[in-house]
Amino acid sequence: MQISSPVKEIDTLSKLLLVDLNVSIWSGRKKLRTEDLGAGVTLPPSELASLGSKKIINSDELKEFENLKRRAVRLLELNGVRFLGGYGLPDEVAPEVAAELEDIKRKFEDQRIAFIKAYDSNFDAWVNKWANPQWRSAVLSAKTPKDVVAHKFNFRFTLCRVAPDTSNPSIAKGLAQEVNGLSGQLFREIADAAEDLLDNSFVGKDSVSRKAVSSMLKMHKKLSSLAFLNPGVSLVADYMTNVIGKLPKSGPYKGSDFQDLLSLILTLSDETKILKMAGLFQKSNADAPGAFVDPTLQLSDDTAPDFSDFNILDEETAFDVLAGAMDSALVAETSATSFADLMAGADLTTLNVNELASLAHEVQNTAINAAAEKANIDDVAPQVVSNEVFAHVVAADTFAVDSMDFCL
Repeated sequence: MQISSPVKEIDTLSKLLLVDLNVSIWSGRKKLRTEDLGAGVTLPPSELASLGSKKIINSDELKEFENLKRRAVRLLELNGVRFLGGYGLPDEVAPEVAAELEDIKRKFEDQRIAFIKAYDSNFDAWVNKWANPQWRSAVLSAKTPKDVVAHKFNFRFTLCRVAPDTSNPSIAKGLAQEVNGLSGQLFREIADAAEDLLDNSFVGKDSVSRKAVSSMLKMHKKLSSLAFLNPGVSLVADYMTNVIGKLPKSGPYKGSDFQDLLSLILTLSDETKILKMAGLFQKSNADAPGAFVDPTLQLSDDTAPDFSDFNILDEETAFDVLAGAMDSALVAETSATSFADLMAGADLTTLNVNELASLAHEVQNTAINAAAEKANIDDVAPQVVSNEVFAHVVAADTFAVDSMDFCL
C-alpha cells in the first residue's frame, strides 16, 4: 500500500482549499396523522408501519431552491474532489468557484425573500385546491408560521485551509490516509461522470455531438487542475488531450473519430481501468522520460515500453493481453487478411502460456505496423507499444475462449 510522506501531505494540502457547503430547504411537509384520514380507518400497529407526510404547500414553489442547490453541488463536483465531508478545491480555480457560489447564494436569498412574501397566498391556494373538507382541514391545521418557515432556508459555504497536526503522529494519521486516497477518489468521480456520459451520449449511437466532447473537456479540466495529487492524474489528462486534440473543431463525430472517443470514454468509465492506465503511463514515463507524444504520429522507442514488460505468468493474464492486442489490431485497422493469417490454425484451448503470449505479441506488432502505415511512418521497432495502443490494451476486457473463435 502506498504511504505518503508528511512532506507530500503538506505539499498537497497547501494546494487545496476545503469547501464546506451547507444548504437547508424547508420540506413543505408535515407528519400525516391518523385523524387526517377520517373515521373508520384501520392502521397496522406502529411497530409495523408508520404514516408518511402531507404536503402543506405546492411543492412546485420549492423547485427553484432545489435547482440552486444542485447547481452549487454540480459546480463543486466539476471543479473539486470529495474530501473530509466537503470538497477539495485546487487553489487555481478557488476564486472563480467562490465567486459563482456567491452568485448562487444571492439568488437563493432572493428566492427565499420572494417565497416568504408570497407564502400566505400560496398556502391559501393550496388549501382551496382540495374540495374534500377533511383534506382542507388537515392542511389548515398544519400551517407553519411564516417566521418559522423563513428560518428553514439557508445557504452557506466556507473555504478553509487544512493542515496536519505535526505534534502527534497518531492524531495526523487519519488526515494522512484521507490525503493519500484523494487521487483514487478523483478517479472514482471521473469514472462516475464518464459512465453517465457513456449511457446518455454513446450507447446505441454511431456519432456524438460537440456537446458530448464538451462534457469530456470538463473531466479533463478537473483532472488537470488536480494533477498535483498524483503523477498518473496528469498523464491520464494528457492522454485525453491527445485523443480529443485530433478531432475536428465541430461535430458530429462519426467513424474513426467516434471510435476513438468511445474507446476513451469506455476506459474512463471504469475506475480500475483508469488506475491501470495511469500506472502504465507512469511506468512508460519513467522508462522514457519526456513530453507526452501523440502516438499515432510518432511511434518510436522513446514513446512507450516494450511489450515484454507485461509479466505473463498464467493463462488468464495471457488471454487478457491477447484480447487487448486484438482490440488494438482492430483499432489500428489491421487488414482482415493479415489478422486471419496470424490466427490460422490457432487453437487457443491447446496453447500454453508462452505460446499465448507469443501470439499476443505477434498480433500487437500487426497493430503497430498498421498504425505506422496509416501515419506514413517507416522503420517502426516492432516490439514497441505506443501509449495509445497501451491504453487500448487497458481498455480491452478479457475475452472468453469461445468468443475468440474469431470475430472477423
